[in-house]
Amino acid sequence: MKVLTCNNCSGRMVIDATGTAARCPYCGSSTLLDHRDTDYYRDFYERMRGFFSLSADGQERRLRADELWQSASEETFECSDGRSINIRSMYTYSDRSADVYTARQSLIFRFSPENASLADSFRRAVSSLDYPSADTKSLSDFFPRISGGFTLSDGSALLVLKKSEDEYPLRLFGRLSGRHAAWVVSRLENLCCVLEYSSLAHPGFTVDDLYIDPYDHTVSLYGGWWDAARNNTSHGGRIITTRDDLTALRVAAAQILGFRSAAEVKPGPDLPEAFAEFIRSAPRSNAYDDFAFWDEVLIQSYGERRFVTMDTDDEHIYGKGN
Repeated sequence: MKVLTCNNCSGRMVIDATGTAARCPYCGSSTLLDHRDTDYYRDFYERMRGFFSLSADGQERRLRADELWQSASEETFECSDGRSINIRSMYTYSDRSADVYTARQSLIFRFSPENASLADSFRRAVSSLDYPSADTKSLSDFFPRISGGFTLSDGSALLVLKKSEDEYPLRLFGRLSGRHAAWVVSRLENLCCVLEYSSLAHPGFTVDDLYIDPYDHTVSLYGGWWDAARNNTSHGGRIITTRDDLTALRVAAAQILGFRSAAEVKPGPDLPEAFAEFIRSAPRSNAYDDFAFWDEVLIQSYGERRFVTMDTDDEHIYGKGN
């Protein structure tokens, strides 16, 4: 932990609860912190508060994660202005238009020089998102929160998103049980409603564009935003609509259940007929009606909503376990 000393008596300063000022308990002098100290202590206290709010199992899991992330792959990128960007990632994949790095608290997209303009397309699409006023705080957490952008010396572009430590690529979970797949669908239906509310379409989003928090049962749509555009407009040579989002939702649901396509989905021991039929069905005309339809299917399939814990940790998710 960083230590600040008093300029008057050299005693150790105490940071107040706001993280914006420090007081010396020996001579009583105080000082306002500059932005570097302020950012540091705010981050420190937020992390500690989050740690101690975890259960005993959660604290043990976080400590194991700390050890695991010491082995993360490192890569350094040179910026056009001479700065260096160091990335520590546990999972990397090549998207259709970018290389994507999953760091502990961020997600980094690297666009090649020929695709560098897509970083701006990403920004424009995300800036068009709108939320019902009553839900702004919660819903905005599940869409990209851009924290930085850089032009690299080779003409590539980096775009950095914030994410929580407990958000992971959905792809890494492989096949999910019907109940876990159902809560993913519920969250995606919610996100599709936000897209429609914002008059946006995110056509053809894939499993790779989705990140989940297995402990809180949340799903975030972080990838592919360079393909998003206004609803009912021409994009990529065709008119895109909300139905494209709802079709992508069904394809993603089929894939996390272990099927190659929505048409191939069949009921099984943990996949009720109503759920399988929903995935095979054509989307409703709008996201709100589709969400209402899904709510009926969910009750038919599993009864009333209830939280089903996913027992996992970083080692299992990132494939570093035994």
